[in-house]
Amino acid sequence: MQHLLALTVLTTARGWRASRRRTIRRATRLPQEPAELHEWLQPFAGADEFRAARLADLAKDASDLEITFLGTASCVPSATRGVSCCALRYDGSTYLFDAGEATQVQAQRTTLVKPGKVEAIFVTHLHGDHTFGLPGLLCLCGQDRDKDDEPIEIFGPEGLRAYVRASLQLTQSRVAAPHVIHELQDVPHRPPPGFRPPRGPLVSLRAAGEAHAAFGEVFEGRSIPREADGGWTCDTRSKTLSVRAAPMAHTVPCVGFVVTEADRPGALDVDLVKPILERNIPALKAKGVREPRRLFRVIKEMAPEEVFTFPDGSAIKRGDVVGPDKRGRVLCFCGDTADASALLPLLPPRGADVVVHEATNCRVEPFDNDVSEEEVERSSVSHGHSTPNLAGRFAERAGAESLILNHFSPRYKGDASPAALAVMAKIEDAARKTFGGDVVAAWDLLSIPVAAKDDAAAAAAAADAARLADAADSAAAFRRGEMSAPPPRRKAPRQPAPRSAPARTPAPRSPAPRSSAAPPAPRLKKKPGASKVR
Repeated sequence: MQHLLALTVLTTARGWRASRRRTIRRATRLPQEPAELHEWLQPFAGADEFRAARLADLAKDASDLEITFLGTASCVPSATRGVSCCALRYDGSTYLFDAGEATQVQAQRTTLVKPGKVEAIFVTHLHGDHTFGLPGLLCLCGQDRDKDDEPIEIFGPEGLRAYVRASLQLTQSRVAAPHVIHELQDVPHRPPPGFRPPRGPLVSLRAAGEAHAAFGEVFEGRSIPREADGGWTCDTRSKTLSVRAAPMAHTVPCVGFVVTEADRPGALDVDLVKPILERNIPALKAKGVREPRRLFRVIKEMAPEEVFTFPDGSAIKRGDVVGPDKRGRVLCFCGDTADASALLPLLPPRGADVVVHEATNCRVEPFDNDVSEEEVERSSVSHGHSTPNLAGRFAERAGAESLILNHFSPRYKGDASPAALAVMAKIEDAARKTFGGDVVAAWDLLSIPVAAKDDAAAAAAAADAARLADAADSAAAFRRGEMSAPPPRRKAPRQPAPRSAPARTPAPRSPAPRSSAAPPAPRLKKKPGASKVR
């Protein structure tokens, strides 16, 4: 009897594994390009030219702040997409958000991200597709750094310190760059309704071991407490960027980040200041001012009502010679989430410039005609993920100008084939149903500049009171443990099954004659694995 029971269990396990492999193969294979889809794919026939034109349009405004996507997939890397990693390049430094598997390879495929320039790494949560690349990335960064360089600062939830230490110390990785790990304390676990955590032994998040300089960790990092507004402040060495974090709704403790640039001084009218400065140069040098022309910057950085008086008695009021301050840019980097509402209170009243939001799953016609948008959304939320519609709703509440989608299911390829571009266009269109700004479905190594816009005073005055009230309600609901209201539970209308017809011997096919008339709507076959939402 025991042998029979063991054989039954073994057979069941083998069958489950085989079924699982078939499901994964189906879910990760894009639909083929049947002849019926010729018209659907026609706009993307010149795929390389299409993507080049799109990239030129996105990069038309040069900027000192750029977002580069090193990985845009979820779960596992593929031949066309790496997993989660996003680089923010600003003022000569690089800030990374997550470091999934093979991030160090992706970083070497582009000249835009310099491993030696990485100043800080922000980890949203400890899932492997966001952290497996971190130890290798630190070793890569160590090739371009000296031991005396400032350490890379790493921020993330509790458990990150134990993971990095164990990875580097157990593998004797003595080439890792100098680094220090700061943990965000007490990140709440906000799983979606009905989520059942996996069973099994769990390692204590606080079993972090000790820091060893031989493996790059130069000293013990800070344990950052949660503040009264529910967020955390990640203090970096930057004097102009501030980074704050807030909890996300996911299957493990997870955070998202808001990066805010300080308002910058406006343009100085040099023609007004230069004549006064030139005639005072001898007197300024006599008073000990070695470089009188540095006063241009001093005047520019004064308070708006402050007055600078020269030795000859000439007085210049800063507000008379400097234009309006340029408002700082605001960027949201959402981790894996089914609800990012907790980030909204961290935004200034004018909202965000750019929101980077995950869109793991989407209903793509005509391949998903057997499921409704509500079913796809409900399935995504149950796994702690979002759809383009949910991402658009958050970006609308955040007052964003642009929404960049990433973290796509492995079923969506990231190459420049017509089929892949067509699917990405459908995903962008889905987000536009709930968001009125610019939408981009990111691909690997895409770089998007974020240009400075209007002055700070005008941006603050343009804040939408209705949007702010809606954002406050959403954030309050999240703090109470509630999630955004799910869509009504409706099923997609099912087509009646066709009546059986007597079998016929198929006639040999011949090429159909070309005609200028539009062909009838094709009856497409069901996409393999379409009922499986990943």
